[in-house]
Amino acid sequence: MALKEKLLENKRLIEECQFEVRELQSTMSYQLGYQENIVPPVNYNELYYPFIKIYADIQLALDNGTSKNPSADRQYAEDIANSVEIVREGLENLASNAEVWMEAVIKSGIQGGLDTMGTPYSRYKAINIINEDLPGIVKVIAKDNDIRQIAWDIYDKENKFIERIYISKLNKLSETQDIFVSIPDVNDKNTSFKKSNPEIFEQKKMGGEEVVLTGGVTENYQKTKQDGSLDLIEKPLKGGLVQDFVQIDKEAINSNGVFKLEMEKISNGILEMQESSDPAVAFNNNIMAEVTDNYLKPGRALRDNEKKRFKEDYTKWFLEKEINSEMPIGAPRKKVAEPEAQEEVVAEEQVQGQEQLQEEQQAVS
Repeated sequence: MALKEKLLENKRLIEECQFEVRELQSTMSYQLGYQENIVPPVNYNELYYPFIKIYADIQLALDNGTSKNPSADRQYAEDIANSVEIVREGLENLASNAEVWMEAVIKSGIQGGLDTMGTPYSRYKAINIINEDLPGIVKVIAKDNDIRQIAWDIYDKENKFIERIYISKLNKLSETQDIFVSIPDVNDKNTSFKKSNPEIFEQKKMGGEEVVLTGGVTENYQKTKQDGSLDLIEKPLKGGLVQDFVQIDKEAINSNGVFKLEMEKISNGILEMQESSDPAVAFNNNIMAEVTDNYLKPGRALRDNEKKRFKEDYTKWFLEKEINSEMPIGAPRKKVAEPEAQEEVVAEEQVQGQEQLQEEQQAVS
């Protein structure tokens, strides 16, 4: 399966899981008479019971001098004690991720929302189970009975394994980002750029100092005929009205030096958001690929040539999606019939008048 198809299939699975969440929420108001924990509480006592005994045995051996490796025993006892803080921190990080999770899910696939192309389906389902938005089971384990490798194992309601999350890795990741990838939101930067460049983008004042973009461009970037007049296209509106439109010269905009510099600045900002390339890949796959049809593999760093292509594609996407292809000129007006059409109408009315007169004369006689 090609990369594009894999990403689209991942998106489909996530959307299917989103439906499961909505379906469960829809039934809750009809089941108020049922007491049910869709995700049973995590049993930390079961995890720590054997380690409490190990800790006590180590301390006893250290106190009476029977430890065979005092240095290693002290370190392991310290690891057992510190693991409680690691788990507590992990629970806090899960809670902080949950706070921004729902907003990201609501905006899935768009700027500021969840990366539905690259977020692993297992991660998406696991977080929904942890948040108790889907039924399942969360178990806490120490891999290979090593207290330094504590993890949550997440299972679905059929007890099928979904994903393992190592708590220490979660804590480290949470220092710089969330445990899911969001699509960068550059809407404000794009709008700010347009407002700060009235030489290109048409705008008007709404009162006071408030400036509003009209969605059009200034005369220098409107297409003209060879004689220098605007190349207008007339389009019909409702009520017998018509409106003139002129095409926007996107090639001229792309040649503008200020425009080029700003495209470089905004796209560089996306590439430099994190040490990883995740934000740029998410923006590319969810937003820009709709225009470029160029998809990037999630979970890997971008090479220099790929970063160069990203910046070029951002400009291409901006010209396609952030700038209209045409803009209205003047106010809507009543369509004026062509001279030939007017003559045909008059001739038709004369014929109808003669026919009506003949019918009246026949009726009298």
